[in-house]
Amino acid sequence: MKRAIDFLRSEVFIFLTLLLVITSQIIHTMYLFETVRVFDLSFEIASYKVTVANWVHAFIFALAIESAILMFILNGKPTPSKVYAVASFATNLLYYKIWMVPLPTIFASVLISSMLAGSIWFFSDLLAEKININTAATSKEEDELKKILVANDEVKKINFKTTMPMNGR
Repeated sequence: MKRAIDFLRSEVFIFLTLLLVITSQIIHTMYLFETVRVFDLSFEIASYKVTVANWVHAFIFALAIESAILMFILNGKPTPSKVYAVASFATNLLYYKIWMVPLPTIFASVLISSMLAGSIWFFSDLLAEKININTAATSKEEDELKKILVANDEVKKINFKTTMPMNGR
């Protein structure tokens, strides 16, 4: 049981959960991007319209946008990550077209939109916190190792000085 709980608290599980949430958000961002596309990348082959290039372009765009929150948090930039979280929330509201649905659906859409954008923000923040804790532990270990190496170098210098001939050659 302890192993299961340790896994649920681990960076790996947080990261996997974050990827699932970002994947859900990517679909919304792709759809929104497609609705405002200016340049059509589709083409025809034997009277079939092939739109795969449009969707690949939308996917790359959405992946970059939705990964931005994680990147900003991991690089110590909390303010831009908050702006992107608000933008993700707005993206979701536009995706659900809340102006076209009855009031109960509006409430559900706002709730889902806030949960999705908030999850990306909070899971990113939690992952960064977990990584920083591990980095801090590693830094302490590195500091101890540096102290040992410096002390070892001092010993070598002392030994080197004692073995040099006195006439300076």
